Amino acid sequence: MTTIPTYDAIRAIAQRLVHERYPTAVAAIIGGSFATGRQTPSSDIDLLLLFDHVDWAWRDTIVAEGRTVELFAHDVATFTYFCKEMDAPGGTVPLAMMVVEGENIVAAGDAYAQLHALAHAFVTAGPPALDAENLQRRRYAITTALEDLVDSMHPGEALAVACQLYEALADLHLRAAGQWSGGGKHLFRRLQAFDPAIAGQLDGALRLASGDLPAGQRAFRQVVAAVLAPVGGPLLDGFTLPAPAHWRA
Repeated sequence: MTTIPTYDAIRAIAQRLVHERYPTAVAAIIGGSFATGRQTPSSDIDLLLLFDHVDWAWRDTIVAEGRTVELFAHDVATFTYFCKEMDAPGGTVPLAMMVVEGENIVAAGDAYAQLHALAHAFVTAGPPALDAENLQRRRYAITTALEDLVDSMHPGEALAVACQLYEALADLHLRAAGQWSGGGKHLFRRLQAFDPAIAGQLDGALRLASGDLPAGQRAFRQVVAAVLAPVGGPLLDGFTLPAPAHWRA
């Protein structure tokens, strides 16, 4: 039986790795599953390395002592850019979450203190508010996807649409409430932490759609109504999306 490694064992691997390969790092933060106690036997080590200066930020995947390590290398300026310009507009701040939730495993100095303050500020500020056009696009996409689902008589097609709806509904529910979103398992975790009732409804609807399509269709009708009601309800009639004038051959 495969065992789940302890945090202390993973911490020791990461410390040896940083000491041997990245001795100039001024901070090295273990984030991800090991930082939050959700590790599995095959969990990789998410490790954010902070340097006084890098010519450019970089990401690397390596294997250290038999364990996959996902490296994210930054200085304060590149970290700030990635959080503000690359991640936050999409409603997620994975790098900032790594810093807030994780542990620095090298001697902490002013650079780490600055990084931690920046990360905490990003997380606390919340994502950018959804503008009217973005909200309309989302309402329309969810409304049409629900129509596809309830009209479907092909289990495979219906399940594909149900998966699409799950992601769209979870992300909208979080973003409309000013909450950070996520992808994959992180999307479920964010939704579960924010609104366990909606998380349970969505999870149940998706499971039903895969095993009892009529019941799944009814369940998705209910959860779509619950999520769209606070943001204006379903949208079909009156939705318009003009293309920019320069989009022509």
